[in-house]
Amino acid sequence: MRQKFLIVIALIFLVVLLVGLNAASYTQKEELPDSEFLPNRSTYHVGATGTRAFYDLLAETGGKPMRWQEPISALFSKNKNIPSTFVVVGKTRREFTDPEIEQLLRWVAQGGKLVVIDRNPPSELIKTTANWGISFEFSKTIPIFNTDPTNQQQMTENTVAAKPVQPSSLTEKVNAVQPAQFASSIKFERFADTEATANPAADSTPTKFTLSQKDTDNAPNDDNANDDSDGFFKESSQTPAPPAIKAAPKNGEVSATPSANDPKNDAVNEMTAPVLYLSNPQKNLLVETPFGAGEIVFLSDPYIISNGGINLVDNAQLVTNIVTSKSGLIAFDEYHQGYGDNDNALFAYFAGTPLTAMIWQFAALIGGIFYTQSRRFARPLPANEPNRLSKLEYVSAMAELQQRTKAFDLAIENIYTDFRRRAARLVGVDNTTTSRQDLAKLLAERAKLNYDEVERLLFKCEDIIHGEPTNKREVVQTISRLRELEEKLGLQRRKRK
Repeated sequence: MRQKFLIVIALIFLVVLLVGLNAASYTQKEELPDSEFLPNRSTYHVGATGTRAFYDLLAETGGKPMRWQEPISALFSKNKNIPSTFVVVGKTRREFTDPEIEQLLRWVAQGGKLVVIDRNPPSELIKTTANWGISFEFSKTIPIFNTDPTNQQQMTENTVAAKPVQPSSLTEKVNAVQPAQFASSIKFERFADTEATANPAADSTPTKFTLSQKDTDNAPNDDNANDDSDGFFKESSQTPAPPAIKAAPKNGEVSATPSANDPKNDAVNEMTAPVLYLSNPQKNLLVETPFGAGEIVFLSDPYIISNGGINLVDNAQLVTNIVTSKSGLIAFDEYHQGYGDNDNALFAYFAGTPLTAMIWQFAALIGGIFYTQSRRFARPLPANEPNRLSKLEYVSAMAELQQRTKAFDLAIENIYTDFRRRAARLVGVDNTTTSRQDLAKLLAERAKLNYDEVERLLFKCEDIIHGEPTNKREVVQTISRLRELEEKLGLQRRKRK
């Protein structure tokens, strides 16, 4: 007892020591200020690089925003809350995997709308089923550590405001948009009809080589649909077939990039080329491209939607038009910003505190205790010899044998035979000649019990002995009832002193 007491005291001392060491060594991490070099574009973030202001604006003005915290595969679930617009803002903390990109593009091809707001989006998402190549040209000005995203003058220095190129639902009520000096430019070129599926991007001057929405809406669905009265696209008189962006799918696999003129599609996007909506003299900022039955919208500067730049000129109006141009729920991708459902909420809540280290230390301590309990740290001792002189050795061996072989009928036979012999002696009848019904009647009268119940109990025991199928639970219940009957008859054996 004294030894166990000392062990308990030692464990308590060790726990107190661990708590003290963690508390003494804990230093609270200073929260780093927002930076355009390492921005946080989450809708939960209230700093200058976050998008919380725009999310709250949508919610308060009748929009239907939601924070998407599930894997991309959940877009194909039969849930009522499936969005119609999916928004990815800035460089995400969790990279898109190849299966996720394939699933996202498949969702867009089935009629969804993808909005990508980034200066350098993942190359796998820069896709279109039109016969055009899309690319992003980085700004010559690169964000540095001392760039203050809260300083609008510093962010927009030497940057001309962008203006709408053509009227559309995306540029409605938008006179000018102020991007940051770090915004990239969207470049695109049209492939020749016989050109391979490679996607090199060529320089294109802003506001040119764009097909207006009006032209695409009124274009007839024939071989001469691209013969434009303004002289655009005169290099080909045939409607170009969209290039295959990815290799042909394997057997049983659905392609994530269906052709825009695929007859299997129920609905096909009416656009046949990227459409430019916003630019300044140096950069193309807003482009919409067709993808199957859906569309992908590229905005090349997340500063326009960030908390630090949303209040400049018509920035708020532009991004509102972009995400609300299609009715339905608007999902902001928080899963890839680090707020996924598969994250451990408990550890996330206590992140940055000494409690996390204490939990791991306690787990290691408990594991060590369990390990030492199953190990010997001394010479092996000989096993204890069983006492072969025990009078109950045979009984215990038979009981163990019956339990392992599930010989329930044999167990009932041993107990019931002994019970019947003693019960017949108690009521003064011959055990071998008295029938079950007569014995049950005598026992019921003596114990003042119901005759039918006693007779059924005896009948059940005899049926099991004669081979009726049974199980462990039924045998235990039957034996318990026999013991209760013994107690009421006064047949219990007295312990010898």
